Amino acid sequence: MSNREKDSALLSEFTPDTFRGKKIIVWGDFILDEYIFTSTGRISREAPVLVTEYEESCFMLGGAGNVVHNLRSLGAEPVPVGFTGDDEAGERIRNIFSDLSVDTSFLSVVKEFTTPRKSRILSGRDNSRKQQVLRIDYLNKDIPGPAEYEELSGKLRSLLKNADLLLVSDYLKESVNPDLFKGIAKDFPDISSIVDSRENLLKFNGATYVTPNEPEIRNLFPAIRFRTTGDFIKAGQKLMAMLNCNGVVQKRGHKGMIIFEQHKDPVELPIHGVTEIVDVTGAGDTVISLLSLSIASDLGLLNSAKISNIGASMVVMKEGAYPLKAEELKSEMSLVSSDIKG
Repeated sequence: MSNREKDSALLSEFTPDTFRGKKIIVWGDFILDEYIFTSTGRISREAPVLVTEYEESCFMLGGAGNVVHNLRSLGAEPVPVGFTGDDEAGERIRNIFSDLSVDTSFLSVVKEFTTPRKSRILSGRDNSRKQQVLRIDYLNKDIPGPAEYEELSGKLRSLLKNADLLLVSDYLKESVNPDLFKGIAKDFPDISSIVDSRENLLKFNGATYVTPNEPEIRNLFPAIRFRTTGDFIKAGQKLMAMLNCNGVVQKRGHKGMIIFEQHKDPVELPIHGVTEIVDVTGAGDTVISLLSLSIASDLGLLNSAKISNIGASMVVMKEGAYPLKAEELKSEMSLVSSDIKG
């Protein structure tokens, strides 16, 4: 069977139930995204700034919370593990999870912790698309102490006794502790882990797979000039050797992905579909969610990356962080399968 025939068989066999019931532990930083919509008025007399009039606001899951939302939308049973504050933002996150029928009992509520919140102010004239004009971040000054991490470790260890995969979404270096991760990875060698870390990736020895994007790869290897695809391949192979992981999924935006696996040649995946992207918000969360579910379903890294590539191409055509549904993914994969057969 040729590679094209294998791809067609894989895609045609996918059903909305493929991921149903998969228990994915999501350990990460849970952020509340606030969107404040206003209408543009005039320039202030007090200072050279816009005066806008409030219209409405809404709250959405950000950070690792968006990963949980994606997993739930795809039919899985995600369990969020991390810190939230004893504050309004933390309560909103927990309430949104409850509305999605997501178990919140493994989220630690820390009194001296400020739940991360990103408030985006968007403005525009009536009946026009709103543009972001300002973002205000509410972040912590201090990370939780040893007692909080010890409690979190106990929660993770109890969950991993009956889990399909551990997904680590390290946005802010708060809920996720690399040293704690190494101990857990050592004690649970049969549980695959996928790590997405913005600044700490080199500290996650023991990860099964990692998913850096292009800017992160550049920051990890400043000595490489990154002029050609070969430079990115060199960096991906170097990263895999440094972490001694099973695979690396290098996300390159509109250039697609490069997939690295132990004892195999790197594979380039071009972007799926059209290149006229509407909004890349949440695309990385879609990729890691689909990777996790596909790997937990024993589809292998390359096939999992192909499915993730298709899913990412769908969400970038939507505005905002869009949680992809299994039925939508099935429909798109069926079309791709038909094209391959043709």
